[in-house]
Amino acid sequence: MGKEIEKKYVLHTYPADLDIIQTQEIHQTYLATSESETLRVRKLVIDGQEQFTMTHKAGKGLIREETEFDIGAGIYEQLISKLEVIPLIKTRKKVKWNDDQFDLDIYHNTVQPDLITIEIEFAEEADVEHFQKPDWFGEDVTGQSQYVNSVLWEDIQSASK
Repeated sequence: MGKEIEKKYVLHTYPADLDIIQTQEIHQTYLATSESETLRVRKLVIDGQEQFTMTHKAGKGLIREETEFDIGAGIYEQLISKLEVIPLIKTRKKVKWNDDQFDLDIYHNTVQPDLITIEIEFAEEADVEHFQKPDWFGEDVTGQSQYVNSVLWEDIQSASK
């Protein structure tokens, strides 16, 4: 099990000259959620290739425990078909700005229209204190429940009923 140390910001705009390292489409569905744990499956499409993962996260806020492993397409499809739910769909752009790398997520089907976030993962908790966010970053929403992906996904399910 690894630690995920991450901050998340809402973006209203971002520089057109960002260096995009990789673009991927992500479909994610939650199998189980609680206030402090989630179990999700994802389909990632990168350069036309599909990859499927299952991830368990424990904790909330800045630091969480995370365990992720690959699963097959058949397992993913079985889980999704049995749940009869709508996945959270987003485009992730792995971007580089100066010497930092970020995950810029453009959400396509959330109840919050035009939602774009940017996430920064840190190797150590001490690195968070030294991080100077660029001027174009918006509000720090780390730990704010309405921006947690599992909550965004639950909102989609509620809106579809």
